[in-house]
Amino acid sequence: MSREAKDIRRILFRDGFNYFLSKAVPGLMGFLSVLTFVRLLGVEQYGRYAIIFALVMAWASGLSGWLSQGVLRFQSQRHDLGDSEGFFRSTMLGMLLSALAGLVFLGIAMPALGIEKGWSLFVPLILLCGLIAYTVAIGRLQASLQSRKVLWLEISRALLCLLMPVSFVALTGIRDYRLLLLGIAAGYSLPLTAWFLFGQRPRSTNARGLFGEPSAESRRVLAELWRFGWPVAVWLLCQQGLLVSDRYFLQRFYGYADAGVYASMYDVIVRSFSLIFMPVTLAIHPLVMNLWNSGKRADALRAINTGVLYQLLLFVPIAVGLFFLSPLMTRMVLGRQSPLASALVLPLTVGGFLWQVCLLSHKPLELLCQTKRMLVGISLAFAINIGGNWLLVPHYGYRASAYLTIASAIAYLLMLSILTPLEELRRSAARSTAAPEPIHCNSAEPVTTSYS
Repeated sequence: MSREAKDIRRILFRDGFNYFLSKAVPGLMGFLSVLTFVRLLGVEQYGRYAIIFALVMAWASGLSGWLSQGVLRFQSQRHDLGDSEGFFRSTMLGMLLSALAGLVFLGIAMPALGIEKGWSLFVPLILLCGLIAYTVAIGRLQASLQSRKVLWLEISRALLCLLMPVSFVALTGIRDYRLLLLGIAAGYSLPLTAWFLFGQRPRSTNARGLFGEPSAESRRVLAELWRFGWPVAVWLLCQQGLLVSDRYFLQRFYGYADAGVYASMYDVIVRSFSLIFMPVTLAIHPLVMNLWNSGKRADALRAINTGVLYQLLLFVPIAVGLFFLSPLMTRMVLGRQSPLASALVLPLTVGGFLWQVCLLSHKPLELLCQTKRMLVGISLAFAINIGGNWLLVPHYGYRASAYLTIASAIAYLLMLSILTPLEELRRSAARSTAAPEPIHCNSAEPVTTSYS
């Protein structure tokens, strides 16, 4: 085995272990949160919470995704102090613009759709701002390969996102879904405040430099991040929109109680157990970007293949275990036995795994800055999910939503096999260089033409 391959595996195991810890605690807290929230408020209130949280999460992912993915893609190119400060100011400006856009959109859309209105509208808006800022913060830490800081930030956030909602309900005595949303907003915001005060800001960057009039260079960097990231942002919006689609149609045809049953099972399986796969993804992403940016393109592609293999090895024993434990899991989540709910366990497990594979399988398109092709694939998957739920949920209930999670992931993987330019990828990997020029992605020039 070559020295480069050994270095990749060493870094992957180190960061993968840290990311495993950073997701093991949130995974456990997420599991406990579902059990606690369902018993605390009941499935009907949990269904209301799940629909609003999924909608806010979808828009937060879209509005912050272009920036966080741009940071992961390009931050490693900024080495000297001046470039680092300018890049930081650009990300702060982008985060502010994203939050303002989200406030305007949700402030209009949620009352128009009858989802939320009046004073309680402020709760999801506060949560939206916290999610956007937190996502960008995590992106900066990942891009800096500071997996240990990601670990502590994620552990703090996970603990608070369980303790704060429960505390709000216990102190007020009000069993209302809005207290869950408010508590989760506090859970994201408190560790984020500590990160900003004591963490990532460059030491020589003062408040005036951050919030003063942006320089021409800051605007140029922000435009570069936007050109690369906006298709990724729409991709993330569509991916998170899959959750909104499932829950919206279930609520529309069967009511909030059935939506709550499905959402609680989904959150436990896909959002908790699939987090076992996420450390591999989180470790692979910044490693691949750093290898590619430093000219080690063949090693970057090799790291992607290694990550997919590790995910497959993790999936097999987990799927077998969940298949036999599905009745027990249903009883734990809902507090009662439900054969229909138990039938969701295996398809949701497979669907969660396939979407984790998707997150690595489209990395070659990110490396080539051909993110619009990713957008074409996810748009098809999103359309299949919406159309399938609209047609099938009235007849088959939440079983249809569970199997559509698999169908949409398979559709996306098939589109990736068609849209990924393998020959261009091979040529690019063959032209590896030790000192590549800075990358500038735009719609007319793929990343490979930026190298000599």
